[in-house]
Formats: sequence, C-alpha cells, structure tokens
Amino acid sequence: MIWKAILVAVLAVGVLAEYELTDAQRQQMRELLRQTCKKNGNEDKADAVEATVKNFAECVKTLFNPDTIKQEIEAAKPNGELDEVFKKYCAKSPQLKTCIHTLTTGVTPCLDAKVRDHIAYVDNSTDSLIDFLCYRDGDRIAMFIAEHGPECMQTKTSDIRECANKMREGISSLDDAKSLTLEQQCGKFDELASCVVKALEGCESDTPSNMVQSLFNYIKKGSPCKK
Repeated sequence: MIWKAILVAVLAVGVLAEYELTDAQRQQMRELLRQTCKKNGNEDKADAVEATVKNFAECVKTLFNPDTIKQEIEAAKPNGELDEVFKKYCAKSPQLKTCIHTLTTGVTPCLDAKVRDHIAYVDNSTDSLIDFLCYRDGDRIAMFIAEHGPECMQTKTSDIRECANKMREGISSLDDAKSLTLEQQCGKFDELASCVVKALEGCESDTPSNMVQSLFNYIKKGSPCKK
C-alpha cells in the first residue's frame, strides 16, 4: 500500500525532528502499544517492543547529535564546506540502516499479520530513502541547506500542515484508509505531493521545492503508484 511509502517519509522526518513527550503522552503510547500487541495475540511482547523503540532512539543518538550537527553546519556555511559535514554523516548510513532494521524486526511481533508481510518492503524503502538523501556523499542535503531549505520549510509549516489535513479529508479511521482503492491511495499521495511542492514554490529559491518534488517522485517510484 502507498500508505507504507508515506509512513517511510514520515519516519525519515521524525528522526530529524526535535520534540519532547509529556509523561501523560508516554503513558498513552504505552497503553496503545499494549492494546495493539494484545489485539495481535502477543500482549506478552509489549515490554520487549517498548524496549526496542527506546534502543532505537539511543542507537540514533549515538550516530547523530542534533546540536553538534547544527553547530557544524553553521561553522561550515561561511566556508562553503557543507559537503564535508554531510559526507561525514552519510558515512554512517550503514549503521543507521542497521538501527532501523533492528527496530522493524523488534516491533514485528505486535504488528498485524498483513503488515508483518511488508516489513521487508519497509526496510528496503528506508534504505533507498537514506541512499537518496546521501547521494554523492550528501550533496543533495548540502545544497538544500545552502539554499535555505530548512528556513523555507519553517516559514511554510502552516501551509504544509494544511496539505496533510486536506489529504486526510474523508479518512477518520484506519479502517477508512484500508478501504481506499489503490487508485484512491495514489490520488491522495499525488494530492499531498502537489500541495507541499506548491507551498514551497513560494520561497525565494527554487531548490527546496525541486528537492522535495524529487523526493516525492523517488518515493512514488518505489511504490505501486509508479505504474
């Protein structure tokens, strides 16, 4: 399903995002996890799955420190050495892929049987996404940063959020999403892509919108919508 391709993109953004959960939110997530495991006949695996998620977070932290990366980027900008920064971090992509594969394997016991059958697809898709971002040692990321891509994204946050809201129109539950035909799913994906790219076209540089368009095209190429 194309929803898995969308999930891959969301996960990629989530790894780079900075957020904090309240104790209440953590508890809600634990309860949801336990209910999901119980629904799929593996309630006794809930603690192990929770530990897997925590280990994944720690695994990523050992590879990337957001504060350090920001400092290195700012120091590299004046000297035009962004490519060296991302070359260093893209060299860690094999370790990142291992972190992700360990996560997907660890959470598998609590997933729906149909979803378990697509774990290999998720692994392959995330690997491909990392390869896309680290093409030529991270040249794409370096260009995105140099052309003020993050700043562009930040100014268009509300517009991008509205794009996501439009995509969810008519979908109030997971069952609603599952009931969509492939054609409808692909239509939703194209709608989201076009909306986000159009929002970014309002930025001073064309690079952010072109880069995001390429990313959406890359994700679609690896999905059933490629046809």
